[in-house]
Formats: sequence, structure tokens, C-alpha cells
Amino acid sequence: MLAAGAGAASAQTCPHPGTVNGESVLIYCGPAKAKVTIGATAFTLKKGLCKKAAGNFYVSFGAVVTQQTKHAPDSFLVIATATKDGSYSGTTIMMTRSGKSYISDAVTLTLTHRTKAGTLSGRMESTTTNAKPAIHASFTC
Repeated sequence: MLAAGAGAASAQTCPHPGTVNGESVLIYCGPAKAKVTIGATAFTLKKGLCKKAAGNFYVSFGAVVTQQTKHAPDSFLVIATATKDGSYSGTTIMMTRSGKSYISDAVTLTLTHRTKAGTLSGRMESTTTNAKPAIHASFTC
């Protein structure tokens, strides 16, 4: 689970406000799971949220800060203009992992199983270096 120290969320609406390491955050929770490889680093994510709203598809894991900070907690956010199964280029991903942040708006999202599963592939850009690692991910909602 990415939001370590955030406390149990079973009785709370998802996403919900909380704190991680003294920072105010919005904590995502739910049944979604993902396997992510960025560059040579592979990891799994659990307790994420998949959501469709206003013509967009979202997959969200972890805790997102609600104010500017130097030490953002781990998070993984996907935003695509998508409402049904298919491939969607230009998908946006924002990710913070182990103190490193990445962003991309050039990832391809492929939704399957009536938008209850999918894959992501493309390149991310580091927000602090010139690194542009490849990203590959699969998820279920």
C-alpha cells in the first residue's frame, strides 16, 4: 500500500482526506491493483481507485499532496479521455515513487473487460532530471 501511515479507510468515502508524514493529502482507495515497470524498476500497487466521470477515465493509487511540498508521498495517477474499451493515445500519467516524480501526456492506455482492466505503455519524463524512462503497466479495477 502506498499510503503507509495513513490509517484505515474502510468507513470513509474514497478518495478521502488524510495525512502522511505530517502532510495533508487526498488518499485514494479501492479494489484496483496494478503492476508497473518504469525503466528497470518493477513494483505492484494495491488499493487503488478506477473511476469514469465526464467522459474521462481515471486510475489512482496512493496519496496526493494538497499543497506544495518537497517530500511528496508515493502516488500514481492516470487520466484519459476514454469511456469504453479501446486504445487511447495522449493519456496523462503523474507519478511519485521513492521521492522521484515523473509525468507524461504521451502514454497509450488500452482499456479492456468493459473498462475493468487495461494496460499502459509509453515514456515518462522525470521532473528533476533529463531521464525519460519507458513505462509499462497493467491494472484491474
